[in-house]
Amino acid sequence: MASRTHVPKGGTVYNSGDRDQRMYIVEVGQLKTMTTAADGKQCLLSIHTPSDTFGELGLLDRPRQETAIAMKHSVLRQINHAKLLAILSQDDLMNRHFTHFLMSRLLDQQVTITQLVTMDSEHRLAATLLRIARKLGRRTAGGVYIDIRLTQEDLASMVGTTRSRVGLFLKNFREGKLVDPLPGGFMLVREDALANYVERDLAGERDLADLAALAVPTQECRPAGNPAHFALRPSGRRAPGRLGTSTIERLG
Repeated sequence: MASRTHVPKGGTVYNSGDRDQRMYIVEVGQLKTMTTAADGKQCLLSIHTPSDTFGELGLLDRPRQETAIAMKHSVLRQINHAKLLAILSQDDLMNRHFTHFLMSRLLDQQVTITQLVTMDSEHRLAATLLRIARKLGRRTAGGVYIDIRLTQEDLASMVGTTRSRVGLFLKNFREGKLVDPLPGGFMLVREDALANYVERDLAGERDLADLAALAVPTQECRPAGNPAHFALRPSGRRAPGRLGTSTIERLG
């Protein structure tokens, strides 16, 4: 009941504003869904690979809020909302599976929102890379190999920061032996090390000093009152705020 369609690389399945009432399943290829803010900034919502389902919000019969773009030539199965709703009304097992799928998608979005609200951009990038590696990566002896080409612009649009900051964070991750960027936009993720880095942040133990020490010579630093942070030696300039301190905290 789901017809097949081909989408060339760079082609769109649907655009923001379209009244597309279909849901899609990826058979072959790779696609991404993106939104664009009023100021032109883009947000990469998700990447979809074979067996993934996307576009389920088309069942609401409302204009699309995102654009689906093929990252390589892709083959999709598409089913319109009338056929799907008819199936769900007649098949209890299918109905339960579809409900479970929607709840899983909602959980993923809640996790993403929590990370955006509670994490700084460096840790958001780490959590995003970990999530991509676990979903799309291929495990090897050296780590999890992400063989999907992700540019720094793509990663910046996923975590809500700039391309230059993503470049700096990736440099820190490489020096901290958390990831190994590879030619062509590919990446090798040290899953355990990256997971520990993210979990320390979730526990409120942001060991940013470990990475900061890689960029600042040890002799130029001394332990501050809180061992999780480091302060520079007096140099005649006003001392910077401690690492991890937000503007709100500094202003009281």
